[in-house]
Amino acid sequence: MWRVQLGVRWSNLAWGVSLTIIGVLQAAPRPGTLTLKNGDRFGGQFFGYTEGKGLGWRHESVKGQMKVAAAEVARLQLAVVNVTNNISGSARVHFRNGDELSLKLDSLNPQELSAETSFAGKLKVARKHLYWLVPGGQGVLIYNGPEGLRGWGAALMGVILGDDGEEVGGIVVTEVMAESPAFKSGMQIGDIVTHINGKAFQNRAAMIRHVKGHMVGDKLKVEVIRGDAKKELKVGLAALHWRFEDGALVTDRVGSMIGRELKWPKKADLSFDFSWNTMPAMDVIICADKVREYNAINGYKLQIYQNYAHLYRNTSPDGVSYNTTSLGTVTVRWPNSRKANIRLLIDQNKASVSILLDGKLVKTWKDREGFAGRGGALGFNPQLAGKMKISAIQLKNWSGQIPKGGVNSTIVAGTADRLQFTNGDNLSGNIISIKEAKVTVKTPFAEVPVPLENVSTIIFSNPEKEEKKPTGARFILGGVGRLTGDLIEWNEEGVRIKSPLFGEITVDPAVITSVQFR
Repeated sequence: MWRVQLGVRWSNLAWGVSLTIIGVLQAAPRPGTLTLKNGDRFGGQFFGYTEGKGLGWRHESVKGQMKVAAAEVARLQLAVVNVTNNISGSARVHFRNGDELSLKLDSLNPQELSAETSFAGKLKVARKHLYWLVPGGQGVLIYNGPEGLRGWGAALMGVILGDDGEEVGGIVVTEVMAESPAFKSGMQIGDIVTHINGKAFQNRAAMIRHVKGHMVGDKLKVEVIRGDAKKELKVGLAALHWRFEDGALVTDRVGSMIGRELKWPKKADLSFDFSWNTMPAMDVIICADKVREYNAINGYKLQIYQNYAHLYRNTSPDGVSYNTTSLGTVTVRWPNSRKANIRLLIDQNKASVSILLDGKLVKTWKDREGFAGRGGALGFNPQLAGKMKISAIQLKNWSGQIPKGGVNSTIVAGTADRLQFTNGDNLSGNIISIKEAKVTVKTPFAEVPVPLENVSTIIFSNPEKEEKKPTGARFILGGVGRLTGDLIEWNEEGVRIKSPLFGEITVDPAVITSVQFR
């Protein structure tokens, strides 16, 4: 719902909105949502930004293009553009100011890091800004996101549908959820849905898949038969208690499951960042044969609750009844920061699942009855009310080697660089260089060249005072991280950003999914 009130807030041009038509489009139009600092929120199309002139914006209820002062904007959320963000062999680099990016390492010397990116070409950054680095090249990346709610099965009309409808020419609506998009459109119990956006449907499952393939906010033209009459309804899709904010899937409702299909390899490495504001309480559905199904599945359920992690084996021979078997419980020490990286290593041939917390091995479960997973579904189902976030989801091939070290979220960099190896060993010293897939470390006894494939994490020394948090805008780059800096210009040629790390750079607009202004 567009909350800006014509003739009230728009008449007050002091907060930065002008109805002046902009003659030249600054960038290709892109659907999105604009949230102002006064709380107003409205959808429309984004046309770019010019420093000193503001953001170009268009809404369907307003003729022409508006300009909105950046100082009055809290957040710009943009529709996801399908782009390939992955660079083979990319590493994850965390900087001392809180930024984090996926980069392909070129080289590292005592002064700077040089890297290639999928979104801004070649970048260089002073070594003093580096906090920790997780080398890439240890598995082919299959999924890297989320980049929005599309594909997660979160978009819905808010109806319960009956059986396949060959006899009636469509699918009968058996229930309409209160305050849902379908309810607001005027849809009623007993309506027969025959077409969506001109496409005929008589198969219930096909219709559900079609709706789930859209984004939250998309508008559908739904044709129904009501009695003897045909009606056309406009239904704007909503999310079932989930939203996409700053690169994360976010919910604050218990039992609001979300999920999607992924192509799991036989040896899989799944990782994601998990944060909470009360206590961790989330079920993770793994390799199941149904999306957004909780019990009647053939797959695994990882239950994270308070200070424990449980793994359950679920089987459902008929797709209705089910059997649940506990594979064991392990005590977990969650960070005081209320956020953690969870990594699951899954070997289907050995029927094993390992869980790592912030890179450290916690538990390996083995299923003596063989691997139960019969599909590619990944799901998240919160078990307590309270805000929870899922972000930085990656699925890739796994070598089969279980690392024992890792970066703990509470770690403090020391006076020496430190390498953590995949076998759990550590090596301290001064990193001289990274090049040709090797890191060279100077130790008191020798210069040691180490293949990057044997390194799980590099933690850089911190002889200087910690950097202050940046004050510029925060850019969420779909699938590749987050970046802070001052927005200079956004047009068809790219997005110019003045970064405290890289200086002035030009970023591919397609990769930016949201901007949080400060």
